[in-house]
Amino acid sequence: MKNLVSAASPRRSLRDRIQTDMYLTRLDWHLEAVLTGKERRATVKELRQALAGDPRDTPSSLRDLGSPKTLARQYAVDDDRRPLWSIGIITAGLALLVYSALFLAFTFGMVAAVDANTPMEAHATFFFVDVTAFSSPDSVGMGWTSSWAWLNVPAIIGVVALLLGARSWRIFNRR
Repeated sequence: MKNLVSAASPRRSLRDRIQTDMYLTRLDWHLEAVLTGKERRATVKELRQALAGDPRDTPSSLRDLGSPKTLARQYAVDDDRRPLWSIGIITAGLALLVYSALFLAFTFGMVAAVDANTPMEAHATFFFVDVTAFSSPDSVGMGWTSSWAWLNVPAIIGVVALLLGARSWRIFNRR
């Protein structure tokens, strides 16, 4: 009896799998604007299986598909675009990270200034949050107090960044 060798899909290297995952992630982001969640997951799963079974090398396969944005437009049923909530969440996270970094830089800058002029105490306001820095021969420190501003300011920054990053106005432009 002869052994039939089936055409098994080629084993992909780690680099090829990373390239495929990055491409499909970018495609998923663009598909979010044109397909519902269930349709989007099914499309990405189907494409992942097709790429895994493609006998050509991964860069050639991905190049033939074109850019993720162009491919996503081809899957669009109509011209209506949906908000990109995942991009909005990433944007909000980055905005909060920037706010936190600026707040800490401001606070540590105050500490450095008062430490250079020991003994000293300084008070300032950063986006409605009262910041205090003090320095004495024995200690150095900082603190901030505010009623609800320390919660409200980051919440407002996060919500605005989420709505802008997600392009939430697309909700109102739908037919």
